[in-house]
Amino acid sequence: MIDYPKAPFIELENYKAPKEKESIYITMKDGIKIRLIYWKNSSKEGQNNGTILLQQGHNEFIEKYYETIQEFLDRNYSVVCFDWRGQGLSDKMIDNIHKQHIEDFDIHSQDLKFIVKEFIYKYFPKPFIGIGHSMGGCILLSSINKNDQIFDKVILSSPMLGFKNETLLMPLISLLSLFGSKESYFIGSKPNMGKETPFEENDLTSDKERYMRTLKLVRKNPNIRLWGITNKWVQAVKKRILIIRKKEWAENIDTPILFINSLKDKVVSPDQIISMSKRLKNSRLVNFESCKHEIFMEKDCYREKLWNYIDEFLNRDL
Repeated sequence: MIDYPKAPFIELENYKAPKEKESIYITMKDGIKIRLIYWKNSSKEGQNNGTILLQQGHNEFIEKYYETIQEFLDRNYSVVCFDWRGQGLSDKMIDNIHKQHIEDFDIHSQDLKFIVKEFIYKYFPKPFIGIGHSMGGCILLSSINKNDQIFDKVILSSPMLGFKNETLLMPLISLLSLFGSKESYFIGSKPNMGKETPFEENDLTSDKERYMRTLKLVRKNPNIRLWGITNKWVQAVKKRILIIRKKEWAENIDTPILFINSLKDKVVSPDQIISMSKRLKNSRLVNFESCKHEIFMEKDCYREKLWNYIDEFLNRDL
C-alpha cells in the first residue's frame, strides 16, 4: 500500500477507536486532502465478509461511528470511512472553516469514485458494501446511478432525498441564488455559531448518552463541527435532489438497496425515501416508528432491530 501521510483522530477516555486503525490523508485530483481511516479485517479464523464503506451525513465526522465500525469489524468486515471534503478533519472549501460549502455535489461524487476505485478496489477484499447516512446516503445513491457496479450492495440510513418544508424552502433557495452571496450563511439554516444544542432540543437521537458522547468529541476539537451551511451549499443540494427525482432516473438501477427510514424524522423527508424505494427495482424499505434522524446513534432497543435488518440483508446471496 502507498505510504500515505498520517492524519489525526480523536478519542475519549471511555470511547476509543477500534484497534488496528490507520488514519491517513488522501489527496484528491484538485489538491484537497481527505481524511480517511480504515480497518482491515484481522479475523483469526480467516473469515472475510468483504469491505464496508461507511459514510456519514452533513456535519458529521468519522469518530461518531467508532461504535458502529467495531460492530462491523466483529462481523468480519474490513471498514473504510472518510470525512467528506468541507467537514470533519478533511480540508474545508472556503476560508471560513465554520461554513459547510460546496459548489456542486458532483465534486462529492468524484471524490467517492476516486477513493473507491483508487484505494478500496486496490487494497480491500470483495464484496463492496456502501453505507450512507443522510447526505452520505444521497451521494451514494446518486453515484450508483452513474455506475451500477460501484457497490455490490448499498444501505441508506435516512438518506437526504428531500425535506418536509419544500413548498417554502425551494423558492427561497432559488431567490437567494439570485440575490444572496454564495458564501453567506443560508438564511433558514439557523447557524449555531459554535454553541452546543442541548439534548432536549436535538432532532438527531433520543439516546442521551450517545448524543453527549458526540458533544464530548467536539469539545476536544471544536473545529471538527461546522456552524452552518452556505447559500451555495443549499443550491447544490437542491440541484442534486431535483436530478434524482427526474423520470427514469432510478428505475434502471439494479444494485440491491436497503432503506432505513424514520417516519418521525424532522431533518429529512420520510415520504421522499418511501417514494424512492418504490421506484427502485431491487430495494427493501424498513420504517421505524419512533426513532429520530440518526438511527445508528439511537437507543439500544432500536439499534438491535436495525442490526437484525442489516444482518439479514447482508447475509442474503447476491
